[in-house]
Formats: sequence, C-alpha cells, structure tokens
Amino acid sequence: MTDAPRVLALVGDISGCTLWRVFQPFAELQKHGLFAHWKARDDPENNDPRFIAKLPYNFDAVLLPRLFWTSRADAQRFIGAMHRCGLACIVETDDDVYSPAIVERAFSTQDTEREKGSERLEQERQARIDVLQLADGVTVTTRRLRTIVSQYTDVPVEVVPNAIDTRWFHHVLHGCHRVVPPLTIGWAGGSRYYEDLEPVAEAWHNLAKRYPEVTFVVQGFLPDVLVDAVPADRCRRLGWLPLTEYPRALLNFDIGCASVAPKLFNTAKTPIKVWEYAMAGVPAVASPTLYAQVVNDGEDGLLAETAAEWETQLARLVENAVLRKQLWRAQRRRLAAVHSLDRNWQQWPIAWSHILDASRSPMILLPATA
Repeated sequence: MTDAPRVLALVGDISGCTLWRVFQPFAELQKHGLFAHWKARDDPENNDPRFIAKLPYNFDAVLLPRLFWTSRADAQRFIGAMHRCGLACIVETDDDVYSPAIVERAFSTQDTEREKGSERLEQERQARIDVLQLADGVTVTTRRLRTIVSQYTDVPVEVVPNAIDTRWFHHVLHGCHRVVPPLTIGWAGGSRYYEDLEPVAEAWHNLAKRYPEVTFVVQGFLPDVLVDAVPADRCRRLGWLPLTEYPRALLNFDIGCASVAPKLFNTAKTPIKVWEYAMAGVPAVASPTLYAQVVNDGEDGLLAETAAEWETQLARLVENAVLRKQLWRAQRRRLAAVHSLDRNWQQWPIAWSHILDASRSPMILLPATA
C-alpha cells in the first residue's frame, strides 16, 4: 500500500487497549513498510515548535486513542494547530465512553473513577464528545460502537475490528510454565459490572461442591462475587502482570470463563477474551451476549447465559479432556484464518484513507432558496 496515510498516534496510557489498537497494529504496519508511529501524549517534544513544524512533512494525520482535554478550548487549540499544519485528526475508541450510562458504570466498577465523583465523570464524558465533534473522523472496533458514536458526530466513523497478534502470543508464551496445577477453571479481566459475573459465581459455588479436585483461578481484577463463591483454599488469586507478559497468567487455566451481562456497554465490545484463552490453549465457556459472534456452540467453544447453563457447560469440560482440546484447537484455527493481525492489518490504513479523503473533499454549497 504505497499510498497509505502516514499516521502518528499520541498515546495517553500503557494499557491493553493501547496494545491492541496502537502498539501491535502499528508494529505490523511498519513490517509492511507503512509510516505509522506513536509518541507519548505528554512527551515534551510535542510542544517544541521545531517538532510541530516538521509534522506536515512527516505525517498526514494524528490519531487520538481515547484522548480528551478537560477544557474544550484546549481541545480546540490542539486540533486547530493540527489543522493549520494540514493534518487530519482521527479519534480512536474501542469502548462506548460516550453514552450517559458510562458515568454510572465508571462510578460503580472502578475505585479510581468513583473518587472523581459523578459530576466530574459527566464532565469527562462531555469532553470526549467535544473531541469527537472537532475531529475529522473516528475509528471504532465494532458496528454497534459505530452506531453509538455516530449519534454524537457527523464525521466518518470507520469500523476497524480488533485482530489478534498470534505471533506475539506465541513468543510471549514460549517456554513459560504454569504455577497452578490442573484441573482449574479460571476467569481473567478488568473491573466490570457485578451482573457480568453473578451467574458464573453461582455456577462456581455449585461446581466446587461437585468437583473437590477443581481449583478456581481469578487473574487481574479480583471481583468479590467470584472470589467469595468458592472456599478460600480452592481459589488462587493471580495479580496483574506487565502488559508485555500478561498472557502467561492464562497458562494456569484449563477452562476459561468469558462472561458479560446483556448491557449496552457490553454489546459494543470486542470478544477478544475468547481469543486470548485459545492462544493459551484454553477452551472457553462464554456468554451469548458479545461472544456468540465468535463461538459456535459445541464446535469451538460453549455458550451459557443462566447460572444453570454455566454450571452444565463447565461441568462438561471438567469431565471431558478430549472435548476441551477439540474446542480450543478449533477456536485457534478460526483465529488464524479469520481474526489474526497478519491477515487484517490493511484495515487500519484503508479506514484512515477513507477519513482523509472525506476531510479533503470540498464542501458543496447549495444555492439559497427563496
């Protein structure tokens, strides 16, 4: 793609979202000879007039992953400066951080966000919308998220689905060993709604009684609803790992749980947890909300919604090692064929090109009517 846009991403945090949406796709683009680079948002060089003067010679667009300014005037100054340099500004988002319900979700699921208070959280939501309305386009991960974002802006909103860097996963996991002996049922993830895990917790509670040989593993965020569902001596808690190493924790799972409640926020997400499990050799039981799009029940995973369904499906995998292997191998084949980054990297420059073409198109003024 010799005419692909040259894009600079300004990164505000080192998180899983940034890994999936900037670090890994940009590294893949560079392998194919594309000019895609990133810098920390707070890099002092960003305010150096000499650096700013060089931008239009090096880049066509600036990508803003989840970035916002608390002051609309600051956002206007920055985006205005980029426009004066001839650069387009593209917002990148992989979650619904715009709907009013995001305030309640942040307040109820994250301690650091709760400390800000509802009023400030609402101000931040509005600030994100301000950036949307000042930008030249948006890239999102799902069609559902495009529908949500399009309520707040008239600029092009392009869907660029997440794609998994299978080679990176193989590299990180090579030579690693588990620390929790089998047989285990596990859950890994970040803070979330209580309702996401309630049916899983009930199933775990019942399974702990039925299968005394099973250990339960919780990695990352440690939700009380899961930790308290099983006896303390049967629950292993694994903390957060560095971004460059986090797949190692999944080696401690023999069966993985990927559960979300049927809420608006969840319907706009990407089903990457099932992919991560498969890359670690873990079969998944997953909620139909979100995960039905990537799990063919009984072929490359199992689906469950109610607590009774979760208990039944997890029990099937506890009792059937052959089925466990069949499911994760089938899911991994699907990843390689459909969802791998080396097969989907072109979607990023294609989306950027569409946005740039739209931003450069002259506005057609209609004649006034009497």
